[in-house]
Amino acid sequence: MYLPLQQHPKFSAALNRIGVSTAVINLPSAAPVQVIRRFGLNFAARGPIWHSSFRDVGELRRSRLRLVNSNGGDAKTLRAAGFRQLMTPAHVAELALNRDLERYMAPKWRNIWRRAQHSPLTIYKEPFNDAKHQWLLDADLAQQKQKRFRALPHGIIHAYSAIAPKEVTVWIAKSQGDIVAGMLFLRHGICATYHLGWSNDAGRKHAAHHRMLIAAAHGFADTGVVQLDLGTVDTHGAPGLARFKIGTGANIRTLGGSWLRMF
Repeated sequence: MYLPLQQHPKFSAALNRIGVSTAVINLPSAAPVQVIRRFGLNFAARGPIWHSSFRDVGELRRSRLRLVNSNGGDAKTLRAAGFRQLMTPAHVAELALNRDLERYMAPKWRNIWRRAQHSPLTIYKEPFNDAKHQWLLDADLAQQKQKRFRALPHGIIHAYSAIAPKEVTVWIAKSQGDIVAGMLFLRHGICATYHLGWSNDAGRKHAAHHRMLIAAAHGFADTGVVQLDLGTVDTHGAPGLARFKIGTGANIRTLGGSWLRMF
């Protein structure tokens, strides 16, 4: 099982850097569980990550883990350890990079991507720089306000970049010298996560995000990354973005929902 961003030690270190208290809980049948400590509770986002089908229920019950946003597949274990489900599961799109990406694309998505190869765009990547790429963060804040959604604070991006400067990358699309789209990714071990993206009308016209995402996927694959986490799929709140993620051919996997240990 691959470690999602929220369970990677570098993410915990980034949280520490912006003042969030974290800890590690060790379970014998799982990877070290990265937890956030708030209001006296230990909260694990996308964890625990179990090594095998054997799960030590007694150890989980005796642990200091209280609130879990499960990575999926462990409902029976959590229930047996005294947890009760508070929220139903979300879904996440995970794109495997150790295969022919074009083969698994949805036909419409593939056709758009192929046409985009001939668009008048220049696509390139850069390591994230606080000052140089503030325009992308500003654009993201503007679209959050416009579309009425909230994402993780940008301070995490700055902190992660300070800890692992080569593992935060920005992909940029230009047309006639002007920036028309951008995407930001965080790498964590042999996985990477799509964190945010922006495009203006010209970028959308030329399907910049289709080109950029596959270019980034190939770039990550060349450096040993085997899975790209495209984030949650919300067909009701963000249907357009959901269609985009599904069209890539990513595996749409059900997570486990939120659980609270009652006793």
